[in-house]
Amino acid sequence: MIRQMPLLAFLCAMLPAIAGAALAPDSSLSAKRVVEIQVMALQRNDNPSADAGIIQTWSFAHPKNKNATGPLEHFKLMIKGPNYSPLLNHHDHKIEPLAQEQDRAAFAVTIFPADGPVLVYQWILERVQEGPSAGAWMTTIVSPPAAIGRAA
Repeated sequence: MIRQMPLLAFLCAMLPAIAGAALAPDSSLSAKRVVEIQVMALQRNDNPSADAGIIQTWSFAHPKNKNATGPLEHFKLMIKGPNYSPLLNHHDHKIEPLAQEQDRAAFAVTIFPADGPVLVYQWILERVQEGPSAGAWMTTIVSPPAAIGRAA
């Protein structure tokens, strides 16, 4: 029974994602977990509904990011554009930490698409300083991709 406890804890933690419920910024989530939530949402963008992954990703966009990209409908168009569309429905990904300070973190996100070159994005997050999401990690910048070869 004791060996099953970690699995039970994991399943309980993942239940909102499995059920399709959107997750919200929270100061208890690590920077890496926020990137995982966003990248996995984009990987299954249209599940449980059209553009659910983009909407989930938008919910973790830092207020600075939202000010720069404009409203959700503009954000959707940007994600569906040539630089970011490979994130949608990709085959697999790898998330590696690059740097982390108290209020800023950077990750390299390698995307393995079903077809096309392997791409690396730099994901930058900052802690929100004030307001309802104070203390939560949220994404401030996602770089345009760099191609690093083809998927095996």
